[in-house]
Amino acid sequence: MHIAVCDDNIADRKQTERLLGRQSDRFFKETGERLYIDSYGNVEAFLRYPQMYDGLFVDMTLQEPTGLAIAKLLVDAGVVRPIVLCVSRIDYRKQYEESGLDIPNLMFIDKPIRVAELTAMMDKIREIKGDPIPTLELRGKDGTFYAKNDDIVSVKKHGSELIIQIADGHNICLIDEIYNFYDQCAIFPQICPVSDNALINVNHIKKTGFGKVTMDSGESFGISFTYRNAIAEARNIIKENNRN
Repeated sequence: MHIAVCDDNIADRKQTERLLGRQSDRFFKETGERLYIDSYGNVEAFLRYPQMYDGLFVDMTLQEPTGLAIAKLLVDAGVVRPIVLCVSRIDYRKQYEESGLDIPNLMFIDKPIRVAELTAMMDKIREIKGDPIPTLELRGKDGTFYAKNDDIVSVKKHGSELIIQIADGHNICLIDEIYNFYDQCAIFPQICPVSDNALINVNHIKKTGFGKVTMDSGESFGISFTYRNAIAEARNIIKENNRN
């Protein structure tokens, strides 16, 4: 689960991080799931990729926009996960009541944050999130992309880089070994090798021919003899998973 903290009070921000770190230990003991916590003191950086978070804790009081305005910006950016306004110098509850806004999954917690209240809050966030969707973090040159489901179409080695084609048409360049990347793709059984230098997503195959496969992106890949059965094996795993 990914959590963001945006707070312009450094001491408060660090304290919230520490408390969330303890929640991460609790989650791991209960479910084996860890919390990944990103911390921001800058609104511009915080608003760059807010959709990737399962819960967002906000308390910005020293400059505009302040907390409630940021919550509205998050909703406008497409955030549907819980937004938690941490009440300190600004009474966000009163502001919200008087604003006439309707923000789904908006929550409030008082500072100093009490462990019991944060525990209840995190359990609610986990409940809203539901079953976790497998996600692979791709840290490219131009930022981080969180790949889910069939986002990855293909991967090919190009010199010291991997070129990862995403379903929306853009590419992500990583410096990594293809064998290491394939190990990370274990959460996606639809990803399989077709050569020592290429991986494909079988759900994006448009057609197959003798020793060649063409993706729905239009790109074609040769199939090495070593991996001649990989596509069929991947499809069998997917069928078995769907059956279960």
